[in-house]
Amino acid sequence: MTSPREQVAQLCHWIDAHIHQDIGWSDLIRQSGMDHKLIMASFNKHMATTPMTWIRQRRAQLNGPAPVPDMQTHSIAFLLKSTPPAHKKHH
Repeated sequence: MTSPREQVAQLCHWIDAHIHQDIGWSDLIRQSGMDHKLIMASFNKHMATTPMTWIRQRRAQLNGPAPVPDMQTHSIAFLLKSTPPAHKKHH
C-alpha cells in the first residue's frame, strides 16, 4: 500500500505532466484515489501548502523566470528523499 507521502509525490508528478492543462479538484481526486479532505491534509503536511497553490507555483516555475526559493516552494525530489529529522537531546 502506498503511503500518503508517496501518493502526494505521485500526484505531483502527474500534475507536472499535465501542468499546461486545466487541473481541478475532480482531476486530483480521480488521479490520486484520495478524497478532497485527504488531499488537502496530505499536501498541507508534506508540501506545506494547498494543492491549488502548489499547482500555481509549479506553473510559475515552469513558465516564468527562475524563481527565488522560499519556504513555500518544494520540489518533488525533496518530498521523496526527505526524512524526518532525528531528535537530539540538548544538555
